[in-house]
Amino acid sequence: MSRGLGFPDDGLSNQGWKLYITSLCMVIFAGLTTVARCATRLHTGQFGRDDYVIICSLIFSIVLSVAIQLAVENGYGMHKADLEGTELIEALRWFFVAQTPYKVVVCLNKISAVLFYQRLFVGKGFQAICWLCIGIIGGWGAGAVGATIWQCVPIQASWDKTIQATCIDSDAFWTAYAVGNILSDVLVLVLPIPQVLKLKLRPREKVMLCSVFALGGFVVVAGIMRTVAVRSSLSKQADVTYNFIPRGIWTLVEANAGIVNACLPILKKPISFLLARMLGKTQVDQSTGPYSGNIRPSRTLAISVSRKQGPYGTSSTARGKAESTHEMRRESDVELVKRGAGDGSTELGGGIVRKESWSVTVESDLQERPSQPGYNF
Repeated sequence: MSRGLGFPDDGLSNQGWKLYITSLCMVIFAGLTTVARCATRLHTGQFGRDDYVIICSLIFSIVLSVAIQLAVENGYGMHKADLEGTELIEALRWFFVAQTPYKVVVCLNKISAVLFYQRLFVGKGFQAICWLCIGIIGGWGAGAVGATIWQCVPIQASWDKTIQATCIDSDAFWTAYAVGNILSDVLVLVLPIPQVLKLKLRPREKVMLCSVFALGGFVVVAGIMRTVAVRSSLSKQADVTYNFIPRGIWTLVEANAGIVNACLPILKKPISFLLARMLGKTQVDQSTGPYSGNIRPSRTLAISVSRKQGPYGTSSTARGKAESTHEMRRESDVELVKRGAGDGSTELGGGIVRKESWSVTVESDLQERPSQPGYNF
């Protein structure tokens, strides 16, 4: 018997609709931001590894939402006593199925964020730290997935409690995983901050750039709320299908908020506009528009050029005595930009780009002589 969208029916209490609507809204929001991110990257020709990873995460998020909705249709959200035997088994089976894609999603979200940091900050030391973080996050996620699938042997005992089985201590596992998840969220959140602080920026610009990364703090908050819900649900397992609803809601919020957070760089215009209004106007240039916050570490290279007067006019060579000095300045920018096509910048992360340019200053005390008639070059 299908319970539809999980609304109360026949006088029976049902909270399933809360899960159903949350899963639908969150996956749509995550999907829209992912599509916008990918469209931006494809338009600029800079589609990268972090984009592939976030697409995989969205696919698993869709699987998570479908599994949750099927659990609701089979009675998840109702009191256990109000469900028939087959309904209860089906509801718990789909709830079990949903546990694996959730863990894959939160793992891929963090890996995508770290890969994005690698594209933005290219120092060898930071690159090594990022690979170490990816290894830790990937290993933790793989271990959690394995423990989830084989939490009971045989596996069917995870949803059919009539089967005799050997199971792990689920209370300890869920708590340990939730706490470890929060710690890894914090790690990913603070990872780019030291790199930003090293840049030659005005304090206001550093705050603006750090604020973009700090928006991912909502994922940490969602993880904490889920942990609280998990701890609360463990004491109410006698009515698992009814009392686990808050836990399920925060699971969906955390997973999909992670996807949105990984796509935040493509939301450059509204984010930059909001931050600019709060922090004041930042440096604006014609190439990047009114949402620019430029980070400009620079290097200067002096080149000595010798000019020799020949019978056919003036020639220049990079060898010989230095009679004029050319100063070349290389600027490497990390920007929050309102970016138009064809500006020559290297797209590294949607609205956050790394941009390099050269400027040349020529100083000379030589006076050009007119070329000989008939020998104009």
